[in-house]
Amino acid sequence: MSGFNAQTEKLLAFSVEQYRELYQHSQKLAQMLGKSEFSRIQEHASELQQLQSAASRQDELLLPLLKIDLPAWEGHTLYRMRMKFINSILELNELLLPKIRGIMAVTSAELDQLHGGRMALAGYAMPKADQRGLRGVG
Repeated sequence: MSGFNAQTEKLLAFSVEQYRELYQHSQKLAQMLGKSEFSRIQEHASELQQLQSAASRQDELLLPLLKIDLPAWEGHTLYRMRMKFINSILELNELLLPKIRGIMAVTSAELDQLHGGRMALAGYAMPKADQRGLRGVG
């Protein structure tokens, strides 16, 4: 592998680790959804977004360097590992998206029901004039 640029190879190795972490984080999110651990999902999704942003910034540095000689890099072990993680993340996202949409739909329906109930209860509020008399202060 001596024909490869050492700096690009170092960036590529770092990118592989980022995508490995993203994949593991995505798997954990899938497990949380499967176990209905909804209380932790928001925090976990936020962390996932941060990891994705960091990988995106890294890709802005790496991709132009890889494009210089893409056919050579495509045969590199680190490049293949990176692509494997990216493809695995995409597959996992396709599996998770319908589940997340379903959860969001149920949550939205429950919020609508709560809002409707609150509006119904508001209709039972006593007029202000009547409330003064009940306080006992004249």
